[in-house]
Amino acid sequence: MASEEAPGARGGAGVLASLLAPLRLPERVIETLESMAEAARELGPMRAELTRVREQTEPLIELLSAVEQLVKQTEPLAELLPTLTSLKEELTTRLDSLHEPIASLEGDESHVNATARRLVDELVAMHKTVGGLQGDVERITDRLPDPEEKRGPLGAARDVLTGSN
Repeated sequence: MASEEAPGARGGAGVLASLLAPLRLPERVIETLESMAEAARELGPMRAELTRVREQTEPLIELLSAVEQLVKQTEPLAELLPTLTSLKEELTTRLDSLHEPIASLEGDESHVNATARRLVDELVAMHKTVGGLQGDVERITDRLPDPEEKRGPLGAARDVLTGSN
């Protein structure tokens, strides 16, 4: 539009624009001040939110120092980890090597248990036999003459077998 205007008219508009320029400046200042006022109204809730966030994050500072202390305390543990891993592998190897002897010992134990059962059975049978013999000796010795009377070989045998004098 300015290109269609005559050069004289353009000069008049330029003068008018330059006369109105001081009036436009306060208009811009007012717009800027309104914008700043609007931004200032938003600062209150932002400040409250920042305060809330600061209050919530203050304990994190204490936690940070606790975490730093934990890291310092666990550093020696990190150095122990390879040793523990090596120890675990060594123990696993030893346990694996003990598998065959343990299986052999379990077989031996089973054999010992079976033999012990047989021995117990034999002892029970012997006990029954001895009990029977004792009964036989008592029956035989009961038929012997009274020990206070003349003691003969059977009386002495009775004393020995019954354990009396």
